[in-house]
Amino acid sequence: MWGELASDFQSGNVYLWSVIVIAFIATTIIFERIVALYFVYSIDFSAFLNTLRKMVASRDLDRAMTFCRTVSKTSLPRIALSALEARDVDPSSVRGAIEEHSFEFLPRIEARINVLPPLATLVLLIGVLGTIDSLWIAFHSIDVLDTAKKQSSLALGIAGALNPTALGLFGAMLIIFGHQIAKNMAIKLLDKMQYGITVLQNLLAPPEVAYMGAPMAPMGGMTPPAAEEESQEEVSQQPAKEEKEKAPPAEEVFDDSSVEDIKDEEEII
Repeated sequence: MWGELASDFQSGNVYLWSVIVIAFIATTIIFERIVALYFVYSIDFSAFLNTLRKMVASRDLDRAMTFCRTVSKTSLPRIALSALEARDVDPSSVRGAIEEHSFEFLPRIEARINVLPPLATLVLLIGVLGTIDSLWIAFHSIDVLDTAKKQSSLALGIAGALNPTALGLFGAMLIIFGHQIAKNMAIKLLDKMQYGITVLQNLLAPPEVAYMGAPMAPMGGMTPPAAEEESQEEVSQQPAKEEKEKAPPAEEVFDDSSVEDIKDEEEII
């Protein structure tokens, strides 16, 4: 297999060289992401936050800024430095400074990682396409050969046609493996960064006080004069309402004079 691959490379197989170039680009991205995530962006978050808490508690902001500059020029120390500078100028702008630099930095953690799966698929597809092309060449070449040479030529052609697919599979496996490593490192770093940003907001940003004006009850259980007048009017109107309720309806009241008039008419008749 490896000897045939070497001979195909020497012959200038376009598909093999395409697989090698794309796999090299993907490998470069993997190494760059691993170095950035593990050596550049990653720090001892617990020790950094504990030290920063002590400096902020002692109100030594200048020392805290110097400490953030010495730890790292990126990642959480850079966000903490911007928050400290904003607090020194205007404490109300601390939360905005933290959010601004967080939105700027967090996408860098996952940068170029999502490109690796498409590159792995592309490497595999190029290998399959190279195999199909080599098979076509092998089948067309046996038409001009003698009968004794057809079988050996076809066998060699099929064996050589499998080289691009084999190399594509090998490159795709390496790319997918590197993608999983970089992705796991990015997820862990994102979790630590989100925790650190939350700690910075609670530590440096002033608390947001939401005041809602509500009507206050008078002290001492006293009612205002308007309320007293309304209560007195209601008390004065209660006896009148009771008399109206006790009075019989107009239909139940009989007039005695009308009854006497009816009796007189009967006597006349």
